[in-house]
Amino acid sequence: MSSFWKNWLNIWCLAVMGFGAVLAAAAFEGGEDGVRLFINLINNDMPLQFTAIERFAFGVMGAITFGWGFTLFYFFRAAHASHLGYKMYRQAFLVIVIWNLLDGYISYVTGFRFNIISNLILSLGMFIPLYMSGTLRD
Repeated sequence: MSSFWKNWLNIWCLAVMGFGAVLAAAAFEGGEDGVRLFINLINNDMPLQFTAIERFAFGVMGAITFGWGFTLFYFFRAAHASHLGYKMYRQAFLVIVIWNLLDGYISYVTGFRFNIISNLILSLGMFIPLYMSGTLRD
């Protein structure tokens, strides 16, 4: 994989971590503006109340999202350095497909259908370098 696509994946992982940090910030009083903006983009029909349950849910979701980005950052570094790289890239692709199916279904049944679009955009950020570099074909 070229350094361009490696850098792309690194930046993508950092963006996932950044989004996780925005979600996690909603766990704290005064840190919910980023989540309000995101929720309004994916479903502005439901008013958002930041009770203890919502703060906990967004905080945990943020921690998981941050951890997911951090894990993938090191996963891709290992793939770049390994002779198993192509197999690892395909496994990462499979993981993102499974996540999209599950998260998309949950988003659909809970009325947050626009979240499916944001998930697909996020996934394209990983799919494009994997496809364009040929790691999914080899």
